[in-house]
Amino acid sequence: MMVIASAGALLATSPPDRGGAYQFEATSEGQRTTLTAAKPQARYLVRARVTALGPEGVDTTSSAAATVHGTISATSSEGSSPFVRARFGASGQMSDAVTALVSFQLSRPLRFMGNCVDLEQSPACQTELELELALEQPSLLTAEESVNISWSVDFESRFFKPSGKDGNESLAAPWTIEIVELTTP
Repeated sequence: MMVIASAGALLATSPPDRGGAYQFEATSEGQRTTLTAAKPQARYLVRARVTALGPEGVDTTSSAAATVHGTISATSSEGSSPFVRARFGASGQMSDAVTALVSFQLSRPLRFMGNCVDLEQSPACQTELELELALEQPSLLTAEESVNISWSVDFESRFFKPSGKDGNESLAAPWTIEIVELTTP
């Protein structure tokens, strides 16, 4: 009897169910990257710019995150390939790096800047991250050998439906994704 009473008290004091949520998603294929002993590093700027609000005028940037996935292959004739160091984060605040030989995955929360409520106002609602790919030991490669990296970035954000409607909905994020290779100093 006490167990039933405790369960009832717990349910009575639990916060109400928030209903459904909008799940906004976008994916962008990155540029195929080739690293060599002569060019052991590549850097990219990944920018997401919001172009519209979601259904019912909801913010599509709430709880936003980006995940970069990469696959590494080498053209080494002797089977020895250097590790690739991948870093993903905001300019000046790169994430913890990961060193990989075959594949990698890094996730970062997104912080959008600008006016994300009234998209007609300036500055634009956007976020920027940098992806840096670098060989750990470029000297392991001969002049003819290279390491190829195929990568993509998945974006997602979530917003609870404002009117308490039930059901989750997956929608394309109304964002423009831009990837630009940065020159290495």
